[in-house]
Amino acid sequence: MFEAVAHADQYLAVIDIGSNSVRLVVFSGQRRVPDTIFNEKMMCGLGAELGSTGSMGKASIKLAISTLKRFKALCDQMEVKHIHAIATAAVRDAKNGPAFVRQVKKECGIDITIIEGTEEGRLSASGVLSGEPTATGLMGDLGGGSLELAQLKDGQVFHTVSLPIGPLRLMSKFGTNRRDIRRFLREEFAKLDWLENCSGQNLYLVGGAWRNIAKLMMREKSNPLPILHGYRTSRSEMTDYCRRLSRLRPQDIPFGNSLPEARREVLPVAAIILAEVMAAIRARSAVVSTYGLREGFIFDRLSDEAREMDPFIFTCHVLAAERCRFPEHSETIYEWTRPLFQRRVSDPEHRDKLHHAICLLGDIAWRGHPDFRAEKAVETVLHGHFVGLSHRDRAYLAVALNQAYGAAIDAPHVAHILPLLKINELMEARMMGAALRLAQRLSGGAVTALTVSRLRITKAKLFLGVPRSYKDLTNDVVLKRLTQLSQLMGRRPVIEFPRNMSALKA
Repeated sequence: MFEAVAHADQYLAVIDIGSNSVRLVVFSGQRRVPDTIFNEKMMCGLGAELGSTGSMGKASIKLAISTLKRFKALCDQMEVKHIHAIATAAVRDAKNGPAFVRQVKKECGIDITIIEGTEEGRLSASGVLSGEPTATGLMGDLGGGSLELAQLKDGQVFHTVSLPIGPLRLMSKFGTNRRDIRRFLREEFAKLDWLENCSGQNLYLVGGAWRNIAKLMMREKSNPLPILHGYRTSRSEMTDYCRRLSRLRPQDIPFGNSLPEARREVLPVAAIILAEVMAAIRARSAVVSTYGLREGFIFDRLSDEAREMDPFIFTCHVLAAERCRFPEHSETIYEWTRPLFQRRVSDPEHRDKLHHAICLLGDIAWRGHPDFRAEKAVETVLHGHFVGLSHRDRAYLAVALNQAYGAAIDAPHVAHILPLLKINELMEARMMGAALRLAQRLSGGAVTALTVSRLRITKAKLFLGVPRSYKDLTNDVVLKRLTQLSQLMGRRPVIEFPRNMSALKA
């Protein structure tokens, strides 16, 4: 189920022919969270002239054909067996779209499937759900020529619509006249009465322009984590940023030089669209998803059983199988630590999922140098390719694993992300890390000690109960780690040796 190694004969390529860019992504295969083997895009601007002429420009078509020839050659060299080329708004709406499809088939040997607007929205929304199964609110996928919107609720997609309001199309029609663009957008959104169903919920951002707006915002704020997926900001903060961005010339956008010129040129108009969508649903927050159309295309092809897997826990299982010494012990360790966490929390299911992940990843840095294992473990969870995680979740995992490897909480590799956590979250993560550290020392990698011992807590003490026949497993090293855990809990440590198992129950 948790296959760790990708094989070339399983590779699957998705070529996304959009209004602004043409992109190739080669995935490791059809599994719950496929690895990205190769990723390349070219800014072809197929939709740049669509608003004024109704057709794709000759220069853009020439560049797209050249790009697709390269992509086909790369796939052939990588021995990719399955190539799926999908075209969206520019090819779908252009008068010369059918001729372009025939030309690509003749010159590149690639069959293009033109996706209808509502289907594009459904696949993009499915991509968001594949990375965040609990996503609730409105998905917005902004391409160069269109905007797809879809309601997300209870793991399903509702009310999908495709609107012809991509930045390239609006710029072709209105230039950079902000007032005319806003008036047009508000008229379009007013026609969608179902948007009220998303009022006060999250807006999930998909598409290169909106992701780049978030990326630039993160740079201006020196965000503790330079990870786009899962980045969240309030409506007021994002709206203020978009309003400022919309008034700037593309060349004057702070940190804009880090982006391709074609991408930078559309940002002011993309910012107007983002602010107006957020206003239309009175969004609570804007949340970035790096999963969209391409990931949704793969997710849509999985079995029901695979789709129901949690994407983050799936990835943890894969990493544990690849890198940990005793991944089979993770469930035992998880159950062993449960008596410590009986306090009610607002989302116990999510808290327990994080603890499950900590147990899976607890041994992930054992191959590293002893002096730097904590740094290695922290780096893995902070910057690893995980989905289904917020920045706060990453910080929680990092603090726990840092504690599990015995590093100081104010060490430079972890201190910068501590402000992402509330104090009770910080202490709980440290407790989980200390419990994992105790379990690893007590067991020595063998599962028996964890199956016969128990933890229990009272108002003043933390007890580690071990049968008398296993007394030799405990010594000063175990007591030291029990003491570290008990101090985090505000209790005194006690090792007890009851005569029978029933006496070990809390």
